[in-house]
Amino acid sequence: MKLFYFLILCLATTTAGAQTTQKLWTEQDRQVLLLGLDSTQKNLLHEVSALNEKQMHFKSDSSQWSIAQVLEHLGVYEELLYWDLLNNQYTPEMPELAAQVKGVDSIMIAYTHDPIKLKAPLVGQPLGRFHRKQESIDYFNRFRDAVTDLVKVTEADFRLHFIFRSEEVGVWHIRDLQQYTLLWIAHTARHTNQIRRIKANPAFPKPAQ
Repeated sequence: MKLFYFLILCLATTTAGAQTTQKLWTEQDRQVLLLGLDSTQKNLLHEVSALNEKQMHFKSDSSQWSIAQVLEHLGVYEELLYWDLLNNQYTPEMPELAAQVKGVDSIMIAYTHDPIKLKAPLVGQPLGRFHRKQESIDYFNRFRDAVTDLVKVTEADFRLHFIFRSEEVGVWHIRDLQQYTLLWIAHTARHTNQIRRIKANPAFPKPAQ
């Protein structure tokens, strides 16, 4: 009889543990990220692939970034995204925060077309690290491909691991890893649109004949 009650206790404990670690991140969530990572990478490369160095460094005025600077900025943030995902997938799961960030996905995606212009923090500002367009492309691709590979194979629940920032940033204060990745997908799309606007400037250099 004692053995019977012991087995019942073990079963109850196992069931309770399974309930607390129920996976929230779905395969559909994973595919949303993979599709976004792939499509924004292709769109960015399409916009810059045919540009020469003069076009890459064109500025409408001294206060604006060139396409070369935009591309460098994107590469820097892609590396930051990779390291954030790589490290934070091993932080403790926090199911108690899942309800707090529910519905934030759409806010992250909307950043693509958010009219508010934010100044890049010091870490994200271009420094002229690269002398040739292909070097910037290779830098971006290296870490975008690494992010994609990580998302493909990770066993972490991206809905139970979180990124934290200052409370002053409001809704951006707490984001799960799904939302954090969606933000940087939107960030790539946002700056690809910026590149399109630079190219549409009437003073933008014409291709070499």
